[in-house]
Amino acid sequence: MLKNIFTISDIELGKGDIFDDFKDENSLISFLKKITYKSGKNTLVLNGDTFDFLKMPYQNKFTHHITEEISLWKLEQILATYPKIFQQLSEFLNRKNNKIHFNIGNHDFDLLWPAVQKRLKQVLGENNKVTFDHNYQDNFVYIEHGNQVDYFYKMDIEKPFLIHKGTPLLNLPLGSVAVIKYFIELKRHFPMEETIYPRHTAFEHFPEFKRMKQKIAFNFAIKGLLFNFITSLGDPISSVPYLNLIKHMFAHGLELHDESKFIRKRFKNLVKLHPGKQAYIMGHVHLTHHDIHPTENHSHIVTDTWREEFNIRNGKRIPKAKTYAHIIYDDDNKLKKIDLLTYS
Repeated sequence: MLKNIFTISDIELGKGDIFDDFKDENSLISFLKKITYKSGKNTLVLNGDTFDFLKMPYQNKFTHHITEEISLWKLEQILATYPKIFQQLSEFLNRKNNKIHFNIGNHDFDLLWPAVQKRLKQVLGENNKVTFDHNYQDNFVYIEHGNQVDYFYKMDIEKPFLIHKGTPLLNLPLGSVAVIKYFIELKRHFPMEETIYPRHTAFEHFPEFKRMKQKIAFNFAIKGLLFNFITSLGDPISSVPYLNLIKHMFAHGLELHDESKFIRKRFKNLVKLHPGKQAYIMGHVHLTHHDIHPTENHSHIVTDTWREEFNIRNGKRIPKAKTYAHIIYDDDNKLKKIDLLTYS
């Protein structure tokens, strides 16, 4: 019996407000229906940022102190906003040989909470066919969201929670805290401009967007980095991993926005950390990338986002295509084929 692995990333389901960039529910449901009845053993790997807990306010306020109760509340908002998607995921799991694996990304670290995992399994209806981790791998393929090789969004996997004033909190990385405390204002004031990728092209076409970004970045540099020891006194979630910042500067200089420049070095780190695979797959950067390394006998793939995003061509916003990776194994469980495909 053939084995199929389908993987998509960066869906970023929210609660239908201005901070929710997922718009194309019909396309996602259509894709899920297509793979539901595929013959063989089918695994759907939702490769991180399936949910946008990060940019979702909790009762109209943003906080970087994320408790299990807050994460559960946010999950219920998502479930109520997109019931048809979860119904289709449940239908996928109803097939005997189908499974779902959730990789955890920088927008959905909340999936680390046991109660959140339990609630999702309850909704999907197949507890033993739903799994969660920071990666998915077998003898041939390694799939990770990509934040663990991003110095700004790398989570301390050994210490995912911290106790603050007697309450367990998500141990968020610097990038997540910066989004919540500073950069969420960009989304509030420029909801459409923020959906243009690559990000540096959005700054070129919308100078007001760029000016506000620079203002917020300066504020973050002063308060969040330079004087962090004062502004975040007694707040362990806001501590700055200065070593990671130095590593980023050595790897990429002062470049922060052109994600295409980060891809090759991140894959190099990924291969070093998890050697011996024939294919390495990431998401995270909201770009499409497929690079084959014949001398090293492996390929690198990046699947693009399924949220609503645009490229700019001749001054017009062009919706980006939705992409997914498809891995096929033969009856002897040997890797047969791997593709990066566009879904339309």
